[in-house]
Amino acid sequence: MTTHAPRPLSSPWAWLIPAITLLAAAVIVAFNANQSLFLELNQWGHSELGAMFWANATLLGDTLVAFSLLGLFARKRPDIVWALLLAAVFATAWVHILKPLIDNPRPLAALGADMINVIGVELRSNSFPSGHTATAFTLAGIICLRGVHPALAVSVLLLATLAGISRAVVGAHWPLDILAGAFGGWIAAVIGVALSRQWVVPMGRTAQSGIAFVLLACGLALLFWHDVQYPAVVLPTGIGVISVLSVGGYLLRVWRR
Repeated sequence: MTTHAPRPLSSPWAWLIPAITLLAAAVIVAFNANQSLFLELNQWGHSELGAMFWANATLLGDTLVAFSLLGLFARKRPDIVWALLLAAVFATAWVHILKPLIDNPRPLAALGADMINVIGVELRSNSFPSGHTATAFTLAGIICLRGVHPALAVSVLLLATLAGISRAVVGAHWPLDILAGAFGGWIAAVIGVALSRQWVVPMGRTAQSGIAFVLLACGLALLFWHDVQYPAVVLPTGIGVISVLSVGGYLLRVWRR
């Protein structure tokens, strides 16, 4: 995995995603378009193929999926793993403090089952912000800001955007929830990257083994025990297998070293 120069946090490009989310939220509020935009996006999952696609896309924001994906970076990019572990603290606080504090009803509770198409689990409360979107954009932000090939950066941003949009398609979140999740996730990534530059990633065998065991446990849990609560999904199984093999190989390398 090629290492590119990390993007300076003072660069305007590092703040482009938060700026876009704030601008989009301002437009939605100004035109009172939160509900109408939700209903438009929600129509994208009516077909069987659409439901399958968006159910898999929404799992890109599942916390266990995100940590399992870290297994792909454990061997060659421990700096990305370390930065995300730090950022996860702030992303978790952003989501789990605001959700009960604002306690906004979800679309299913506000509009009723007759008006929307729900894919997977039925959720009714604590809508703002979207936790799945925050997770996806925290991971995407770390990968982009720590320095990767531009093609990979664009790819992870696209996947994070799909994960965010999917939250409206599956009937779980309003557009403003999604934008707030993306904003908070990216800011958490900025904080994680800044802290990782101050606190150098621990590279000792004990520290790296501990991190690897956590990632391995996430991959195994995703593969064998995690209930994703969405029908016709194949993404978690594939990610779980790749994560377990990748982290397992890295553990062997650490202990042989």
